[in-house]
Amino acid sequence: MQVNLVDWLKRMVANRNPEAILDPKLSEKPSTRALKRALLVALRCVDPNAQKRPKMGHVVHMLEAEESPFRDDRRAGREPGRAHQDSPKGGSKEKHQTESGDNSGCESGVHADGS
Repeated sequence: MQVNLVDWLKRMVANRNPEAILDPKLSEKPSTRALKRALLVALRCVDPNAQKRPKMGHVVHMLEAEESPFRDDRRAGREPGRAHQDSPKGGSKEKHQTESGDNSGCESGVHADGS
């Protein structure tokens, strides 16, 4: 029997059972909120409409958000004073350039164009 991974994941989320997707061998489980956030990013990446899928720079930004279980804490030490929480609040949205050179124009998981 074949199982479509995306459909299975959508069922787990729809049935409010996202913890079922976690590898039981994980030494540290993410918080429910962080897990749901990561799953939403994953589901956006497999949207049937390619135009709605986020660019990689946007994906990186969403996964590096403070609440994310996948955030690499070493990144904060790489650029002193440039952690995400230091972003100006209420100011204009700045473009963040990733190592791949992608200017996604997003901040806090929102594209500069409002999508």
